Amino acid sequence: MKTRDKILTQSLKLFNEKGMAQVGVRDIARSLGLSPGNLSYHFPKKEDLILELVNRMRAKNDAFYQQYFAALPSLARFMETMRGIFFNQYDYQGLLIGQEEMKRILFNEYDYKAVEERRKAHFRTIFLGLAAAGEMKLESEDADFLVSYMTLFGRFWILECFVSTPDLPKDEAVDKYLLLLARQMSLFATEQGKESLKPFFE
Repeated sequence: MKTRDKILTQSLKLFNEKGMAQVGVRDIARSLGLSPGNLSYHFPKKEDLILELVNRMRAKNDAFYQQYFAALPSLARFMETMRGIFFNQYDYQGLLIGQEEMKRILFNEYDYKAVEERRKAHFRTIFLGLAAAGEMKLESEDADFLVSYMTLFGRFWILECFVSTPDLPKDEAVDKYLLLLARQMSLFATEQGKESLKPFFE
């Protein structure tokens, strides 16, 4: 593994264990047996390291969306997409739970508004596609509600998970929140859509 990848892997491990605000560049360098200068050759600032981790997390999430859009819409496939994204968020929990530092970096160093708008557009396309495929029945304002719901749920489920049930294993944690999501989706599902959702209730 290249030094740059080792730094990113170890940084994420430490952020997940201790929180982003509690881990400095010197802590990361020390844990890898590197000098701070060697680490700063690859990442001049801690923010650069965090942004690279954010980009990697986002790229994985984008891949899940692309996979979803590559085939016919179904609630089962939507739920599997969200399962992948939830697992990805779990793996990057140290970035998502350290809200204050992350907020500062996202707004100062990253075009977060554009990312958020793209995510909302993904969800709108997904829900309208599910309605067109006969999986969901949506009234005129339902798509707007579901986009807002997914923005909120997708952002905060991980925080709720680690506040309420910090010792729950990853598989159980993701399944718990997928069940909550499936319950919400079932309120808008047609009979065909409810069949798609059945596996998430078992």
